[in-house]
Parts: sequence; C-alpha cells; structure tokens
Amino acid sequence: MGKNTLSYVSYRRVKAEAELAGSATHKGEQRRREGLGLHPLVDPAGYDVIRRSISRMNPEGDYFILPRGVAMLEETRLDTTGSMGHNVEIALEVLPKTYELLASGPKAVLKRYDVQMITSIFGDIGDNYVLCRSQAEMDEKIAEQMTLMIPEHRGGDTPEDPQYGLFGGAYCTSADINKYELKYYDFTVSDAPGRAKLDRGTLVRVFGDSVFEKVLENGYQIDKKILPSTKEVVNDLLKQAHAFFLQVGHDGETNSFWTSMFGNERVVILPQTQLLPHVKAAIIGLTEGVLDLQTTESFLRTAGLNQEDARDIVRSVSNIPIGAQKILPNFDKIPLKDAKFAKKGDLWPIGDETVIKTPSSKKKGNGTPPKKGKMWL
Repeated sequence: MGKNTLSYVSYRRVKAEAELAGSATHKGEQRRREGLGLHPLVDPAGYDVIRRSISRMNPEGDYFILPRGVAMLEETRLDTTGSMGHNVEIALEVLPKTYELLASGPKAVLKRYDVQMITSIFGDIGDNYVLCRSQAEMDEKIAEQMTLMIPEHRGGDTPEDPQYGLFGGAYCTSADINKYELKYYDFTVSDAPGRAKLDRGTLVRVFGDSVFEKVLENGYQIDKKILPSTKEVVNDLLKQAHAFFLQVGHDGETNSFWTSMFGNERVVILPQTQLLPHVKAAIIGLTEGVLDLQTTESFLRTAGLNQEDARDIVRSVSNIPIGAQKILPNFDKIPLKDAKFAKKGDLWPIGDETVIKTPSSKKKGNGTPPKKGKMWL
C-alpha cells in the first residue's frame, strides 16, 4: 500500500490542471457533457457502495509495518446549492492548509494517525446528482477526486438535502479506527435547514438498487418500508464518529433545525468557508485533547489567522464535547508509526502486552457482525 501522503508538489499539479481548465470540477463537468454521468470513484453507488478507511501495512521481512499510524478517517460534506455553489472550488483551494493542520504540520492535530479524507458534496433532491462522495484517500487522490465531482449550483437555500450524505456516513462507511473503539470525524457544511425524512426512491437513486443489501453487509439492517428519520441517522452516525454541523452564517431557522438533529454542542458557526481548515482543526484538536480552550487561539494565530478570526472560532467551538476522544477506550494504547505486526490486518502489534481491553467483533444494527468487504486500496 505504500506510505504516500499529500505533498504540495502533487497538489499543485492537480490545482494547475483545474486552473487551466477553468474549474475545480472540470473532469466531472466534462463527463456530464459527454453523457457519462458520475465517475465511479465519486458515485455513492460506485466501488461497492461502502467507503473503507483501512490502516496501511507494508511487508518487511517476516512482518508487517505500520508506516503512518492507524488510519483516521475525516469526512467533509459540502453544500453546493445556491449561495454555496462554489464550495468545491474553496475546498480545493484550502486543501493544503487543511492537510497541514490535520496531518502534516509540526502541530498537526491528528499527527499520530494516518489521516484519510472523504470529500462529499450534496445538492437538492430535484438535481440529477443529489450526492457525490469520494473514496477515503490519503494523497493527491483527495484533490483529484474533487475534480471528478459535479456540483449543479442550483436550488434555493431552504431546505437542502444532506440527509443522504449523512446516511452514507452512518451506514455506508467502514473505518478501522472504530475497531479500537475510537471514533473518526465527520463534518456537514451548509447555510440552510435540511429535511427530517428520507425518501426511499431518492435513496435508491443515490446509492443504487443494492443499497439495503450493502448496508446489511456493513452490519446494519434498514427496513425498506420504514426508513430512519434524519435524527435517527445522525444518532447512528454519532455512535462511530465525532460528527458536527458547521453552519455558515447565523440564520435562526438553520440553527434551530440542526440543533434539533445534532444537539447544541455539535452545531458550530463557520464564519466563512475559507476558514474551514481552521475550524475543523480546532474542533478535532479539542476533541483529541491536543488543544484546550486556552491554547486554541495561539494555535490558530500560528496557523495564519488574525486575532479577530481566531477569537471568533474559539468562541464558536467552546461548547463542543472537549476531550471526547481522549476518554474513549484504547486512546493511549493504539499502535503508532512503525509498529510491527505478525500478519496483515492484525489490530495489535507483536509483543504488545500493555493492551488490557481488546475490542470484540462489534455487532451493529440487527446484531449481525459486519462482513469483510472488498478492499479497493
């Protein structure tokens, strides 16, 4: 699997191609013009539906080595309707800063993990493409798959339809970090309320005819006739992810709706989409316990923000569940970079006698343990 990560050189190559083509999503738009539809890499129904975040292990002699730490998934779900239509361009523009603050910088908040990112965008249920969702990637493929997306830039501002992306996060994701009884990170970005219910026809249109079978293979049983509400979807997502709604602007109706879905402590004001890397890093750093409210402003100032923006973000994140990851089982016991394993897929390194609690095969949904899915890495 190697140990490649996102480098600025590889990012600049992808960015230069986008600038030459005149659009961050030029490849996806070209496919639409040719009548090809979504590329399988960003089609929620593509690549066996389930998105997999798998720890990389490289052979070395008779053993396997963890070259970058345990895989840590981060998914960001972007509104691309109406006034939010340029969010993919912004996300691509700020990707180096995002990766620096999360994974590669000297003070990266997820530095001990192998950070893997999914980018999703959502539109309206009346659009041709309600959802685009990339694979979990860890190098220039993060940027490359952004260029394959097709934002339709249409629709009004109220309500929007991220509930299908949230469904994907809750039931169509398999992350190795959960095997250690830790959680990954999930962010939804929008300036508008959503809908409280999912529609079966739209769900099948987004994820394909096999969606219920694939969800069952992943350990969940969804009744085709009685779909979970958006609130129930969010509750299930929160069982495996530290999930947050990032609200662009201060609209009261938007805040009221998403507070009812996520809870007040998980709705955070995003002053502007360009500050997405800093807000995510602050939330993750506080959740992981590598930052506290006294050090977050300094961290953000060091990351290039002015005092006003840094203080606005600190105020916005001050109510989140600080240290929520740090108190979970195995937080201080997970394998780190260069750990040695007897065979690929093992959870614990050779000779690790400090581990007291080893997670069993978790049963989810109807009590059926998840089946091992097809590896695409």
